[in-house]
Amino acid sequence: MAKGLKDRIGEVKDVRAMWSETIITEGIELKEISDEEILLIASGSSVKFPEAGAGINIALYCTNGVFLLDTKVKQKVFNSPYTFCYITIPEHYDIRQQREFFRTRFNLGVTLTIHFNNGEKKVIESKTFDVSGNGTSLLIAPLLDNDNIIKLISSPGVDRYAKLALCLHFPEKDINTRVEFVHKRVLPGDTKVKVCAFKFISINPADVDFITKQCFLKQLVEQNKSKKEF
Repeated sequence: MAKGLKDRIGEVKDVRAMWSETIITEGIELKEISDEEILLIASGSSVKFPEAGAGINIALYCTNGVFLLDTKVKQKVFNSPYTFCYITIPEHYDIRQQREFFRTRFNLGVTLTIHFNNGEKKVIESKTFDVSGNGTSLLIAPLLDNDNIIKLISSPGVDRYAKLALCLHFPEKDINTRVEFVHKRVLPGDTKVKVCAFKFISINPADVDFITKQCFLKQLVEQNKSKKEF
């Protein structure tokens, strides 16, 4: 078995699980972990773990990164009002980048606002190309750049006369943060659309966790979809 997982993960902040066509995003927690197994618990009847021997994918969102386990259920025990699910720790597990730096393709509505020091502002409604807890990339088509916005936000010293702010429109909530421009490039396959990358510089830590969880939920959904198509 893969030894030392308990010491390596740090604090567990959230747990996601996927099996068959089921994806669990809440209602479960990691109770115990050893070199041999993980114990997950769920209260009530909303979460129905698979039977012993069934495959299960676990994503652990931790202070030291995101740990992805493709493994099996050892045992499932119901003791009202809790269900206890013992998961085998696999021979190997995947450790993704630190939570805030993992980037996922995401098509979200986003509002970019340029606040000038003289009180004026420009507002652009666009779409994200990808998102992470550390930043995002926006798609800016020629139609949106009729005021040379890209040239403006990418000019040296822009922070001396303007501040950049983003509002990401997730279905569950809006996330607001100040940002700084990082770089620009053309969209693969479409040289007219620019991809502009931004770094979050005043984001709430709780919003970082929220974004990262959304990114990995999307990854689990796409992974499950790929398996079914295959």
